[in-house]
Amino acid sequence: MKIQRGSVFRPKTNYYKAAGIIMMVAFVQFFLAINLAETQFPGYSTAKNTLSDLAGTVPPVEPAATIFNVSIILAGILAIIAVILILKSGGCRLFSTSLILTSLGAIGVGLFPGYTGSTHVLFATMTFIFGSLALLFSYRLGINIPMVIVSMILGLFSLGITLTLFIWGSGMENPVVGLLGVGGTERFIVYPVLLYLIALGGYLASRGEDWVRLRFFSEEKV
Repeated sequence: MKIQRGSVFRPKTNYYKAAGIIMMVAFVQFFLAINLAETQFPGYSTAKNTLSDLAGTVPPVEPAATIFNVSIILAGILAIIAVILILKSGGCRLFSTSLILTSLGAIGVGLFPGYTGSTHVLFATMTFIFGSLALLFSYRLGINIPMVIVSMILGLFSLGITLTLFIWGSGMENPVVGLLGVGGTERFIVYPVLLYLIALGGYLASRGEDWVRLRFFSEEKV
């Protein structure tokens, strides 16, 4: 039985350029929407307030809440479309699965804002964990060595901070939260993932003849 070890180049169904463009649009618009929503939230603090606070207060602060929710749902939908195109092009299923779960988590964050409690926390945690894993598994797309190094550093950085929330919680007893605040801590989880996926989108969109055509298939019995 053939087991996929990574990406397979399929020149006749190469949708990587379209996938890359869609990824850039998805995450650039979300990054800009975060900054726009922060300007529309009186008294908002990037250290004391989480990203989810932009839409998670009761009553919601408008238009910040609508900007944030619509943007993160749109980002999730576009990212899923990009993943479908990557898979059609022979892209690694491990990376693709991680990014789909990240996208579903992002959509869930938008549909269930912070005031929904545990449901929101579940989707946010799902986004944090699988977003970091998507970075770590992106090397299986056949990206070049500099991109692999960046993905590993940012992925491990984001995942490491996420793990501190499981170990010490999100209170001041967490040394990272004590240093950065809960809002700053969350941003150091989200922004490395967000910025790398923007860069990865640009990388995929600009790929040409230098595509690394590695095969990671082998015959194995399961």
